[in-house]
Amino acid sequence: MIFIGSELSDPNAHFVTNIISCIGEGNDLIIDLRVTALKDDIYRLISDHLTRHHERFVIYNAYEDEDFFINFRCDFPELRLITVFSDDEWRHANYDRYLALYTDIFTIAVKENVNKYKQYGFEAFYMPWACNPRMFYPLSGQCKDIDVSFIGSSYGPRIDHVRFLIASGVNLRVYGRGWDRFKDIIPYWGGYLSHEKMLEVVARSKINLNFLWTSAEKERCTIKGRTLELSACNVLQLSNYTKEFDNYGYIDGENIATFRDKNELLVKINYYLAHDDECKKISNKAYEHVLRNHIWENRFQSIFEYLEKNGMAESAHHKYRILVIADKGVQHHLRLDDDRLDIIIVAPELDWRDFAVNVDGVVNLQHNSSITNESLYMMAFGLSMDKADFIAVNFYVGPENNYYWIRFKDKIMERKHKYLKKLPIECMMFAGSYAVELGCIVPVKTYEHKFSCIEYPSFFIDLPYSQSRLLRMYFGHHRDPKKRLKEYISCGSMGKALSLVADKLWQKIT
Repeated sequence: MIFIGSELSDPNAHFVTNIISCIGEGNDLIIDLRVTALKDDIYRLISDHLTRHHERFVIYNAYEDEDFFINFRCDFPELRLITVFSDDEWRHANYDRYLALYTDIFTIAVKENVNKYKQYGFEAFYMPWACNPRMFYPLSGQCKDIDVSFIGSSYGPRIDHVRFLIASGVNLRVYGRGWDRFKDIIPYWGGYLSHEKMLEVVARSKINLNFLWTSAEKERCTIKGRTLELSACNVLQLSNYTKEFDNYGYIDGENIATFRDKNELLVKINYYLAHDDECKKISNKAYEHVLRNHIWENRFQSIFEYLEKNGMAESAHHKYRILVIADKGVQHHLRLDDDRLDIIIVAPELDWRDFAVNVDGVVNLQHNSSITNESLYMMAFGLSMDKADFIAVNFYVGPENNYYWIRFKDKIMERKHKYLKKLPIECMMFAGSYAVELGCIVPVKTYEHKFSCIEYPSFFIDLPYSQSRLLRMYFGHHRDPKKRLKEYISCGSMGKALSLVADKLWQKIT
């Protein structure tokens, strides 16, 4: 098997402990996208592996901004790419649906999104979260010396709820990344756990908290793997409620305990700490339920059988007519021989509105860029599916040996419309009717117009330094800024270090 994803070098990473450990065959090729990010390097590793092993499937856990999948089918026709969208509840609109254009089959764990993909012409494979019972199992003989524990990173509502419980006098222990940032929580923090230590803490805890918020925003809440993992450990799980429980067969008070607000959380904690027999009854039913219904091996076996039966899946094929306004001196990587795109390139001095009347999208290239047909195709796809007035895509600035990812998010743009005015026109595509009426501009009152964002960055834009620097101040994404800062300092690049600090401070205060 071939596995591609983020943090796969970490033996404690969820994709490793669950999926690879469950369906791996021992001689697998595992590519960590945080170690090997370039397409050429990924393709070389796959080609070398195929000379020694016969493979049929590639399991790909969608990560951030990789582009290896665009030409994957052409370069490896014997392999079937199975893409796992782990965060489709919040990455659907600006990321996942664009990757779906290039995969053989893709899985989502959000049932309500199945119909959304149908509207795009896709058939999503609904695959709920599951667990690996060989990695998550009960530990017998453990003393229940921890009243309440939570294992997971610190962000959003998690922090508020932990502080509330501490203030309420609950004997609580927290584990995982980020809790050491808060002086009031450090006394209750047990560090970052190995997998073995995690199983031990879970077994020692009378109540295992499970916060289902997947980001700092409360509305982004859904079941993740931890729900099934705790059930497989045969322990009492107390989780905030989500309607997704219905899709997994979880019932409050029967095979799980749930709460809807902080007060109910505290009431439930006090109740279950005083009722050991009921805790055991619920945990036993949860254990039986997960082993019967939610195992990763069974999930993937269904996918393999589907592919064997139905053959190579066909992605939706859309045809778009695109107008590109570009002076002859402006460089780009667009091709006119594309079955999916009818591209018309005109000079800006011409009356381009005459050409824009019957097109799906209009792009205005005023600076050199590495924009490709794939970039246009994804932009046109999003513009068309959302029936938007314009769409903006993440991009890169700077030389390729020292580039910066200009990453803006839909939620930020929805709150701060004025930020759209700071983006270069080259990263946008306008609907034909909109361009004819207003030209290739972003209106001041953007809330009066519908716009979309694509997180996927697919090209460089060659901008003047002053403009690039300003964009970095507002939108520059530095991957792991702490790691990058240490690297700059260790190699004596103090100018880059100060520049990075300035970027992050500015983004924080604005």
